[in-house]
Amino acid sequence: MDMVISAGKSRKNVDAYVLLPPDTKNAIDLLNGLRKDVGVRSTKKYIFARLSSDSPLTGNTDLRETVDSCPGIQFPERISSTALRKYIATVSQVCLHFQTLIFKQTGPTENFMRDHQNLKIGCFTHM
Repeated sequence: MDMVISAGKSRKNVDAYVLLPPDTKNAIDLLNGLRKDVGVRSTKKYIFARLSSDSPLTGNTDLRETVDSCPGIQFPERISSTALRKYIATVSQVCLHFQTLIFKQTGPTENFMRDHQNLKIGCFTHM
């Protein structure tokens, strides 16, 4: 794994250390490699940079703009970054619980561990 040091959000001069698994690092490298193709200058220091300025994307504002641009949504006020974060946390916990149940039912066999040690379980939900 690789480690990235990012500026912390809450206080000045506080760094956040982020561990990146190989698949995440590969995805970030792919995004950085495509910057020129979509018009993002290579001098911008943010992974998710704006085309028009040197500031980073702000998820809350961009999510709100996207929701507001979609006609026909029944309850647009229910779609927020907080609700999305809670939803992702809940689905992650359900997936982890599901993975634990599978492990308990199959037992810690050597073949299971070898075959499924890097298994990522996806949960499908209906929204």
